[in-house]
Amino acid sequence: PQYASIHVPMCPYGMHAYVLSPRGAAKLLALCPRASFHVDAVAWGRRELIILAVHPLVARQTNLDTTIGASVNAKDRILPRFVADTYTGFDLIWALSAPLLRLGGPLLGGRLMLTNGRSLAIMGIGLVVSGILRSKLIFSATLLYVAVITAMV
Repeated sequence: PQYASIHVPMCPYGMHAYVLSPRGAAKLLALCPRASFHVDAVAWGRRELIILAVHPLVARQTNLDTTIGASVNAKDRILPRFVADTYTGFDLIWALSAPLLRLGGPLLGGRLMLTNGRSLAIMGIGLVVSGILRSKLIFSATLLYVAVITAMV
């Protein structure tokens, strides 16, 4: 028989089910007040938090249905499905389509979604164009974009 074990995960991405003590929830809110989408991505690396995982997983990612705004329809996918972690089911398409930041406010109704993939594309295009044109201005603007998005997320 397979027995459950509790351990410190090397990388807490893809755990998908969380149990928080009231003290742990207060600590998480204090350390990560702007976390609005993926708590595992925000909390990872915070030494003040004790993150434990259970084996086997109590929830598994399938990408068949999601409420985070990621594209899950096969026709919407450009890249082939690449599962980066077979244990948790974490795949590249899900990671690239996961939202980072919702923009727009009352004027646009918050409909503009900046995803991981879009942000990486903006950064990559900025770096390539700045290299081709040898433009310090475009390079600086790209670095500023990365700094601002990192600070906002």
